[in-house]
Amino acid sequence: MSINRSSYDVGVLLGAFRLHYKITNVIKHITTQYIINDFGVIVSVTSTSDESRVATKLEEMYPGYKLLFIMIGDNVDDHRYPVLWELMHSGYLKWLRTNYSSSFRSILESGNLANLIIDERLKRWDNKPMYKFLIDANMFAKKIGTVRTLSEDPAFFDYMP
Repeated sequence: MSINRSSYDVGVLLGAFRLHYKITNVIKHITTQYIINDFGVIVSVTSTSDESRVATKLEEMYPGYKLLFIMIGDNVDDHRYPVLWELMHSGYLKWLRTNYSSSFRSILESGNLANLIIDERLKRWDNKPMYKFLIDANMFAKKIGTVRTLSEDPAFFDYMP
């Protein structure tokens, strides 16, 4: 697969997330970067041999941004949730809920996204006692469903730890 095809697929993914981004190439014809300024995230399409060189340049140009790499030839769909989790660190779902409130509930219900978010949270908390309250709240939300959870706490899915 070429850099152009992989880059196109990443653009489609970010467009599906309704994100505003700018495209740049820190190394012409070898890499493509999608700069998501609203959330401080950069998704870079590159080859494995160029990853460290690209990361160094991006860290100089965009200090404090989270860098995500998708290798040329990777199935971009496999990176959908890792990209989403990183965006959630910066408040992406709160932004989505605020700007697309009429479709937010259906977005969470489609593809079982709400349960995937809860599962990822539980995996990160790893049943540690210091997260007991949060674990219990997420287990309860999983039990009662998305609609009731959102009616009781509209911001429940806003962030990823």
